[in-house]
Amino acid sequence: MSVEIRNDKWKNLFEKQSSKTTTAITNEALIDSYYFIFDCSLNVISFMNAAFSTITGYSASTFTVDNLISNIHPDDQPYFFECEDKDLQFKNNLRFNEHFNYLYSYTYRLRIKDNSYITIRQTCQALEVSNQGDLTKTLVIHQRINDYVERPVNDRRIYDKSRNIYLDTENCYKLTKRELEILELVKDGLNSTEIADKLCTSKYTIDTHRKNILNKTNSNNFIDLIRKLSQ
Repeated sequence: MSVEIRNDKWKNLFEKQSSKTTTAITNEALIDSYYFIFDCSLNVISFMNAAFSTITGYSASTFTVDNLISNIHPDDQPYFFECEDKDLQFKNNLRFNEHFNYLYSYTYRLRIKDNSYITIRQTCQALEVSNQGDLTKTLVIHQRINDYVERPVNDRRIYDKSRNIYLDTENCYKLTKRELEILELVKDGLNSTEIADKLCTSKYTIDTHRKNILNKTNSNNFIDLIRKLSQ
């Protein structure tokens, strides 16, 4: 349905859009991702873009959350639910605009209409938050991974957009609560003196914690450690 554009300048800009091209040629081979909007409060897919049908062969207008789950490879379903559960635990501790700081991602195999499987990397981010501060809508992107052979035991990641780092949500190095706190402050760019002031302790204590962190993580320095956590 076309809408009349009354402002001439806006009409001129609108008609210059590349999306207004009249060519019938499509580049389906270049389409490697699609996205949808998930309504968390209603458990429905409220919008799915057309690339979904190009990649999977399914109808974008009738595909549901139940369809998605039932088409995940049986071997990957436990991992899917594990990742969703851990991400939910993390999200439930966020309020209002904090939700918009994070990207959540992991991979799994999805069965498409011809009964073959493709590997997709699912990335989610907050799209809408209620007046009570709860997450109500998310933007979900599925990126097809053509050369992905085997998924690691755990490739779930949470990316903090405000600090440009991945979070060590699994605490794989078994750091103490205080060590984790100091690590986060180091990531924020604070030196030992500033951390000591913030935590109301001595610089000597902070330096000792920092040495312990490097020893536990087998890192030469914190630049090396932060690089490890980002891989």
